[in-house]
Amino acid sequence: MLPDTDILSSELRDIFRKLDLSQLSAEETFQLANGCEEHIAGLCHGLHFLGKTFVSFADSDVLEFSRESLCQLGHGLKSAATLLPALMELHQITERKIIAEDYLL
Repeated sequence: MLPDTDILSSELRDIFRKLDLSQLSAEETFQLANGCEEHIAGLCHGLHFLGKTFVSFADSDVLEFSRESLCQLGHGLKSAATLLPALMELHQITERKIIAEDYLL
């Protein structure tokens, strides 16, 4: 049995929903929105690279991985799967705040 460590809570997205962004300035809100976009793009880029690498391995008959490598890969994919929706939720929250502030001006 592979070790199971809970790297990130599966409730991260729900926790992000509860964040109160009212104390952030407009500039801080923009920075948070941009940071979310950059990290989402970075995670997607990394997953794309990983997929291309696996296809390349298969084409080159590299078919064996150590238990440790598979465990690390599994934890990395699990983290990405948790972070992507959480970052998207946080980005949506910041976008709604930006739109609301623009509407009030």
